[in-house]
Amino acid sequence: MALLAPFDRPLALRVLGGATPSKGAPPHTPPHPAPLEAADSCPTARRNNLDVAHFLAHVLLSDASVVMALLTELEASVAEDVVVWSPCVCTTSRTDLVAALLEGDDAITDVDVTILGASATESTAHVEWHLQGRFNNAGFLNDDVLIEPSGATVAVSGVLVVEFRQSLARHIRCYYDELGVLEQVVLTPAG
Repeated sequence: MALLAPFDRPLALRVLGGATPSKGAPPHTPPHPAPLEAADSCPTARRNNLDVAHFLAHVLLSDASVVMALLTELEASVAEDVVVWSPCVCTTSRTDLVAALLEGDDAITDVDVTILGASATESTAHVEWHLQGRFNNAGFLNDDVLIEPSGATVAVSGVLVVEFRQSLARHIRCYYDELGVLEQVVLTPAG
């Protein structure tokens, strides 16, 4: 689950392009995309964008095993220079995205993603989602505090915003309550 992770990620994955964050632009700040290009007002484009956004929500929020099974379709759905941001990861290319997904936090497993609502225009889709999983694997908080798995259910909701260029996702932003996820993992008693 690269886009949703309760534990620390390497700094290079949290900062755009692996660069040192500049003053006034902390790594958790969502990127501001370039203005959208004009798109034709075709209802088919809206339907296709919505289908791709649903697919991306399921893949980007699931376990690495789901990513592996759908890797070819994922790569065909995003632009080479896709920018992906969530509170715990930021990538600036398809290659970086795939690496982040395959190396993602595996603390929460048995992930089930439900789409609660969605809307689309010719160039943008919004997908409201709810995720439920189990805290089954340990993780490190601040690189030095081991949090043992409790097996507890973790639930989180959020929104995925996908902007398209020529039917490929070019910007993906995933918004959710990062602190809420951490609280469920850290404050849930083991056993």
